Amino acid sequence: EYIFNNKLSLSYYFTKLLFIYGIPIILMLSLLDYFVTPENFFKFFIYRIITSCVFLVLYFINNKLKDRNIDPISVFFTGTLVVTVMVEMMILSFGGHQSPYYAGIIIISFYVFGFLPVFSLKRIIILALTIYSIYFWPIILFDNITNIRIFFSNNIFLIACIIIGIIWRYYNDKLFTDKLSLEYDLAQDKKQLADYSHQLEDMVEERTKELRKSETMLKSLYENANDGIVITDTEGVIIDVNKRADRKSTRLNSSHIPLSRMPSSA
Repeated sequence: EYIFNNKLSLSYYFTKLLFIYGIPIILMLSLLDYFVTPENFFKFFIYRIITSCVFLVLYFINNKLKDRNIDPISVFFTGTLVVTVMVEMMILSFGGHQSPYYAGIIIISFYVFGFLPVFSLKRIIILALTIYSIYFWPIILFDNITNIRIFFSNNIFLIACIIIGIIWRYYNDKLFTDKLSLEYDLAQDKKQLADYSHQLEDMVEERTKELRKSETMLKSLYENANDGIVITDTEGVIIDVNKRADRKSTRLNSSHIPLSRMPSSA
């Protein structure tokens, strides 16, 4: 549960980052449209506005999912799908298989695999295949491929980037999971140590009470004994006497000084 909650919290955080940074980046790249393909500027700007609005809605949905403790992976997938479709529409509108907007698919791949903590190899592969399919199949179906070399090299480069992203994401998630496992084990050991410490303190406190009780009982027996008790050291010097011995010494000595108050030299 500790590991799951930390992974879930991280997923909310990075999904939020996707939308927070994604919206301004998408809109700012309109400047690129203006200089690269001014004839498509207004059409592409509409694409970017629609995508940004969808991102804004997904941002609020992600916050709702966080309140309900639901995995936001579907929101992340939806955001990735929307922005990839946007770039693919730009590719088909300007240059097709030779479009410079092909770089947008590369950027999406690195952005997604750099920020997406999916903690599942199956999810990573599904997301990678989705991105590649959105790029590849519309070009095959709707574009007239005239430059096979460019199309082939673009696909090889994109596949290589996606494979690298999958490997990086998988091992990064694995390292993070191992780190969480270690933190959990350390937290459990710390908790056990704290429990043992409290138990030891309770045992010491209980033992101290027992010792005090025994000391009180022995002191009572010592003071109220019927016989006089005198305690001396190895040299015969009186260290302590009980009440009975003190009273007897008072009656017997001529000065009527209690034994407990007599000088040690006496």
